[in-house]
Amino acid sequence: MNRTTLLICLFSISSIRLLAQGNNSPYSILGIGDLEDNYYNRTSGLSNTGIAYRSGRFLIANNPASYSALDNQFFAVEMGLRGSIVNYYGQPVSTVDHQSGDITFRRLAIGIKATKHWGTSAGLVPFSTQNYEFNSPAYIESTLNEIANSYYQGHGGINKVYWSNSYEFFKHLSLGVEASYLFGSLSQKEILQNTNTTTLASTTREIQLSNLYMNYGLQYFGKVGKKWSYTVGATFANQSDLYAVSNIQVLGPDSNVLRSQELSQNYFTLPNTYGVGISVSKDQKYTFLADYKHASFSDQHYNTPNYSLVNSDKVSVGFELSKNQTFYNTKIERSYWQFGAYYGSTYLDVAGQQIMDKGVTAGFGINSLKSPLAYSIVLQYGIKGTQVNQLVEQRYFNVTFSINYRDLWYTKGRKYD
Repeated sequence: MNRTTLLICLFSISSIRLLAQGNNSPYSILGIGDLEDNYYNRTSGLSNTGIAYRSGRFLIANNPASYSALDNQFFAVEMGLRGSIVNYYGQPVSTVDHQSGDITFRRLAIGIKATKHWGTSAGLVPFSTQNYEFNSPAYIESTLNEIANSYYQGHGGINKVYWSNSYEFFKHLSLGVEASYLFGSLSQKEILQNTNTTTLASTTREIQLSNLYMNYGLQYFGKVGKKWSYTVGATFANQSDLYAVSNIQVLGPDSNVLRSQELSQNYFTLPNTYGVGISVSKDQKYTFLADYKHASFSDQHYNTPNYSLVNSDKVSVGFELSKNQTFYNTKIERSYWQFGAYYGSTYLDVAGQQIMDKGVTAGFGINSLKSPLAYSIVLQYGIKGTQVNQLVEQRYFNVTFSINYRDLWYTKGRKYD
């Protein structure tokens, strides 16, 4: 257990240092920022297709019903890191500075098989990220078309601490529930400058967000003959309000305070969401997966002249090829290849254009036989946004590195398999 404690401490230190970093994302100015749709686990190379994925070793957070598949009397610890490079295209983009990059900690999770039919997991992951910085021309009121510069800057995001449990019934059905606590802050600033870059006024808004959030899942699984197996999965999360405390401060040209106010209100409502998925495997070697996800953001009825919240949908598919070896009549996975593709619409409609997100992934993983470690690396290329109507298109390239540590957990001699 000492090795596990050391790993958890190291991962926690990494999270403190890296969670605050992030790429510039112009669309994150709206709502609560960019919603995280990458799980940074065994399904990352499958374009995060995993509502129907079950694993005896890896912690699959895509569906809380998956943890009943964990191997008996083992615990696992996982972490994920991501490196990202984003290029920006479109008329508003500077020809000089049109690229950003970062390396961030994205996931820490631990899971155990508590009893023969009960699996449980807890972890820390990002839920949304806000990080933007840009300039925009603006007309000054009460003047004859005098143009000023508005400088916008924002950063922060929402994190999720979760505890998931799943229980297997009748050897074919697993039900799961994830209870999580969302918390974080958004810092937003707007500075109005004249043509001489002299500050005319600045507005700073600090928003603290938090609330409980529930997610439910099920998986039905079985075999067809000796070679084929299947799993059908579904998830559902009910509508939840993120409670906020906002502090607003307006400063004049001489940094004198023109307004300072604290507000308490419901800042953002997370809508009803659901997902369905299927996986089919042959000989524990070839696995085909498909997912569909939907979020009903249009139910919030939030509209402005420039943007609105709309329903989001995403379709993804994946294929996995496992290399297994037989030891003492037991198949053990040594390595695997993964490929995936995804296409979806985000919850933002800007200037009459719904922001789309599409891409492909490829991954490779190794499960060591000489140590309790497993490693994986995933490459991802995607395109988000459009250049239509003077909007910005983001072309991103991500590299994800994940580590899994697994060992026997202390059972005081009790066996339940």
